[in-house]
Amino acid sequence: MPPTISVLITYYNERELLTECLRSLLEQGPAPEEIIIYDDASYYPASNYVQIDVPVRIIRGATTIRPACGRNLLLREARFDYVHFHDTDDLFLSGWLPQVTNKIRTTAADLVLTEVSTFSEGRLVSERVLGLDRIRATDDLVEFALQGAILTSSGVILRKAALTIGGFRETLHQAEDFDFYVRLAASGVTAAVLTEPIIRKENRADSYSSREQGVVWASVVDAVRQLADELPARYRSNLADKAAYAGSQLFKLGARHTASEAFQLARHLGPPTYARQRRSYRLLASALGPEAAEWISLGYRRLLPEPLRRALVQRGL
Repeated sequence: MPPTISVLITYYNERELLTECLRSLLEQGPAPEEIIIYDDASYYPASNYVQIDVPVRIIRGATTIRPACGRNLLLREARFDYVHFHDTDDLFLSGWLPQVTNKIRTTAADLVLTEVSTFSEGRLVSERVLGLDRIRATDDLVEFALQGAILTSSGVILRKAALTIGGFRETLHQAEDFDFYVRLAASGVTAAVLTEPIIRKENRADSYSSREQGVVWASVVDAVRQLADELPARYRSNLADKAAYAGSQLFKLGARHTASEAFQLARHLGPPTYARQRRSYRLLASALGPEAAEWISLGYRRLLPEPLRRALVQRGL
């Protein structure tokens, strides 16, 4: 039998974006077996933005809850073999459903990852933000998930596998998708990838994750702290680098105390390699510590005009 898929959409006041999201899915041809929307006690109810003939089920919460809680509710309500979690402001590109279904049929994978294109105000930011074309059959999926961030809408997951790991970690305010995919990979799922972008993500300035970057990166640190107690010791270096990078982002946002905690965690797990930073930063952080590297980098950004900084980056400095 062909694989069956439940599309699970979390909604919170995105209004017309929900209409566009559903249209992008349903205009492609046959609909998935099930579409469920969780309306997180929105001021603008999801039902107002769903056409009457669209085959969806809406579950409306009485009070606003964390994204992880909403996704877990949808996971429990889903009735079909595979689940796809989707943010309302992401669009399905042409061929999503047949390509995913065919990949599951031909590989029997527990997890299918699809590439995502990101846009900001309608302009392309990254054609392939996950970099799935870099994954080889011998690569460690846990390392890949720790080094980057697999986006919520990228995955189509065997429902039983998602339930086995307990779904999303509800104690996390944000970064629950990062944590979920790391734990899913560590559970030993088989995975397949589609390297062409078939999901479009719009980076909206008014989205919660854009407005509350400090909460997002602090949640990454919380996730790393919990994952460190659960993953095999061989991933401690990857976890250290993730904590150090989160600390760098928090420092730039002015959250110096939380950044310091992140750097302390990185040193405890590490030492970190600062792999995602420029060579000059790596040298400073390794010699003087990440806090010193951040203060020096801050002075550098204030003293040198942006065109000169770009020129130095192009030279690998």
